[in-house]
Amino acid sequence: MSMKVHAQFFFLICLLIVGIIVSNFLFSNKKKDDTKKNTTENVVIEQKQELKKYPSRNWDVPDLNVDAEGVMVYSLDSNFSYLNFRTYGKWPIASITKLLTAVVFIEDIGIQKKVPISKTALETEGYSGGFRSGEAYRGQDLVTVMLVTSSNDAATAIEEYAGGREAFINLLNAKAVLLGMNDTSFEDASGLSPKNLSTPNDLIKLARYIAEKHPEILGWTRLQSFISQPTNSAESNVIYNVNPFASDFSFLGGKTGTSPEARENILGFFTYKGERVICIILGSRDRVKAKEEIFKWIDLAYTIEQKN
Repeated sequence: MSMKVHAQFFFLICLLIVGIIVSNFLFSNKKKDDTKKNTTENVVIEQKQELKKYPSRNWDVPDLNVDAEGVMVYSLDSNFSYLNFRTYGKWPIASITKLLTAVVFIEDIGIQKKVPISKTALETEGYSGGFRSGEAYRGQDLVTVMLVTSSNDAATAIEEYAGGREAFINLLNAKAVLLGMNDTSFEDASGLSPKNLSTPNDLIKLARYIAEKHPEILGWTRLQSFISQPTNSAESNVIYNVNPFASDFSFLGGKTGTSPEARENILGFFTYKGERVICIILGSRDRVKAKEEIFKWIDLAYTIEQKN
């Protein structure tokens, strides 16, 4: 009887060991299958990510005859340039200058500083922005008014606060060098001087820097209106955007510039086929018409394909 019990016990132990071995074997195979499945799924995902869309030139469409002295249309998202025309040619940029003035004020002076408006600032050529002599404005509000109304008075007030025109010009030119804008030079903060010169290639660098470091500037430039409130007065003033592109549903921000020497300029961010596209036009006789013609041409001259 004892031998029989021992035999049964030994048989049960053997069954248990076999069961454990079989279970481990099945679990190991399942784990391998799951790993293989996950690896396959990852490969498929990576392959889908590699199938990025990119523009392909349709050479049946001739090059565009551009009404401008310099043009560059560049996608921030695909790092692709749709149109290059005299991209290294220097041209007066007029009030596009105010974009770099805003950058310098934010980085080198301080957006929360209170800036006074002097009588001298109000004597600057162009629309004042609704300022009155003796008022003081928070830096952000002053910069917003400068960008929305293209106020030269605001730009002059910034120059004065920074220690005078020469001191601020030095800051502008130093910032241009820092951004790699080697064909750019400034003589004032507003763009009134025809000696404020740049190129489409340099302005792309400025545009990319603003998009990366100071997107708030783009937000200010597309405001339809703004209530400016001095820090030392209860009286407020409503100002309106003078940028002709501000009402364009595809406009993401930017700045125009106009002067007899510069004619009509634009550095603008627009949405185009789901991407953020920078459009720079210098020296046009009609920048709104030129922008429309450029994007119509791009529609015809480029198709979207997938990489194999």
